[in-house]
Amino acid sequence: MTFFDYSMPVRPVDEFGIRDDTEGKKNLRKSHLSEEPADQKQMLPAEELPAFIDYTCKEKWNAVVESYGREDFNFIPVDNNIPYLDENGNEKSRCDAIIFTERTIVFIELKDKDRNWLTDAIAQLKSTIGHFMEEEDISRFKYKKAYACNRSHPYFNYQFKDCMQRFYRETGIPLRPMMVIRNIK
Repeated sequence: MTFFDYSMPVRPVDEFGIRDDTEGKKNLRKSHLSEEPADQKQMLPAEELPAFIDYTCKEKWNAVVESYGREDFNFIPVDNNIPYLDENGNEKSRCDAIIFTERTIVFIELKDKDRNWLTDAIAQLKSTIGHFMEEEDISRFKYKKAYACNRSHPYFNYQFKDCMQRFYRETGIPLRPMMVIRNIK
């Protein structure tokens, strides 16, 4: 099974949100119960469900993706969805989601807290990128990005410049600590 087996298309809208909140997961589960009653994820506690795409509740979005009505966006919920185990069978740290087009891949970690959020986000992004590179051919994407999105700190902050440079040296992928994901090729 590959990462791309978990992907789903995104509607052609001007922007969409990615959410990872318990309330939204509960509501999403209720709306899907009638559609897929045998789905195993229906039995999990809401907090153990993966991040999801939202088109309507902007005030709840953890990340905003500017998509300009394009029809080639795809979404992969990663954390709580794609198995990633260490040698002892324990779950390894993963980022929340990936979006991709034919030419671009974006790794996304969602946060909503004030302290140490970027350190945690970086660890999860690096772990997922490493796992992805073990399993997939990342060179098929011309553009690669990583976003650490925090609703509590939505705007780019230059104080993170050193972290961003270190992240790029270690992964070869630029890191953007901001809530709005834009300029996807």
